Amino acid sequence: MIHDETCAPIAVVKDLNKLIRKQMETLNAIMDLHKSRKDESVCIHCSKTGFWISYPCPTIQAIEKELG
Repeated sequence: MIHDETCAPIAVVKDLNKLIRKQMETLNAIMDLHKSRKDESVCIHCSKTGFWISYPCPTIQAIEKELG
């Protein structure tokens, strides 16, 4: 086998790992925004609209549903 043919699958795995890592960082950032206030069941981010949105908010519920 040629060296490039041997390394191609490794490059694909590295690219997938980068993609997965970036997606996890994004999810963590979203979940950090949508956390509950201390000792309250209210989403900090969603409640900035002027309405008290209970925690887990719809954003967290959707993420948890998709992650299973």
